[in-house]
Amino acid sequence: MSESQNRSEKATPRRLRQARRKGQVARSRELVSAGLMLLGSLCLNAWAGTFGNFFIAQMRSQFTIDAAAARTPGVMVSRFGDALLDMLGLLIPPLGLLAIAVAFLGILPGGAVLVWDNLLPKGSRLNPLTGLGRVFSVRSWVEAGKALLKVLLVGSVLWIVLHQNSATLVGMSRASFPVAMHRGLQILAEAWLFMAILLGLIAVIDVPFQQWQLLKGLRMSKQDIKEERQSVEGRPEVKMRIRRMQVALSRSQLKRRLPKADVVLVNPTHYSVALRYDPKKAKAPYVVAKGIDEMALRIRELAAEMDKPVLALPELARAVYYSTRVDQEIPSSLYNAVAQVLSHVMQLKAYRDGRGKQPRPLANLPVPVQLLKERGKS
Repeated sequence: MSESQNRSEKATPRRLRQARRKGQVARSRELVSAGLMLLGSLCLNAWAGTFGNFFIAQMRSQFTIDAAAARTPGVMVSRFGDALLDMLGLLIPPLGLLAIAVAFLGILPGGAVLVWDNLLPKGSRLNPLTGLGRVFSVRSWVEAGKALLKVLLVGSVLWIVLHQNSATLVGMSRASFPVAMHRGLQILAEAWLFMAILLGLIAVIDVPFQQWQLLKGLRMSKQDIKEERQSVEGRPEVKMRIRRMQVALSRSQLKRRLPKADVVLVNPTHYSVALRYDPKKAKAPYVVAKGIDEMALRIRELAAEMDKPVLALPELARAVYYSTRVDQEIPSSLYNAVAQVLSHVMQLKAYRDGRGKQPRPLANLPVPVQLLKERGKS
């Protein structure tokens, strides 16, 4: 089975982005040709009378000279140069419109892409074997078929337009030059308009075909997708090793931070938050460690080993977890609840030291509802 037959999967977004960076995007020459023909037809209709009058005016002003001037060296060259500059001034607006149309229509199907590498000379482009392979490719046959179809359509349109305007063309020989030129340009504009319509019909088929052909060429095999996933996400064994290193690092940080904690609030299973109150360091209690799931369990285990008080206050634990980062003070809306917790911890410590009565268990303390949700989520 060939490599192309193995490519049964659609291209992934990553492969499409890579192809785009290399300049592989859908392009349609037929769309550009149709747009140029249409705009050219409109320009000819708009400037037809102007061209005729301009040509006559130039002939009269630049090439009507007296005998003395005709004998002066360089006069004819100067007059011709002036006429050429005037002609360029007349042609710049329509030519500018055509240039803008080429740029816009050229990037319309696939968007604007600039790849500097494609501007550099490459030896592979001069390889005759590579070129021979392109000649006999399916794409080349399709392009050849489209070219033949365009030749037939253009020839047919020209024949029809000339046949319909044959009487007008014969009568133009008796008309003045501006009138004849004006009418001739109108006939040419009519031919271009019909050709634009026909090329537009071809472009309607060609644009989705070019997109389909591009996506077909970028299709991937299951092995390609697997290798891409591994390159993006990493191999499973590497990911596991990184995960173990992260867990080990987190545990070492917890062992360094938890001794500073005054109390640990738990959910009791999913959230754990370690708090400390040090008036010399901060104006309010702050978080020294926090975690969810596996990390929360590790915090509870270490807190038990270090004989730190662990209180099951689900709502307060979640509120502190979502509202406060590590080494950050708790928000003022939690001052009252956390103050009750710290007071309870002091009473509990006094009881353990034999200096007071056993405090009553803390009920679930009220906290603002908006702090019970992760920031950015409703």
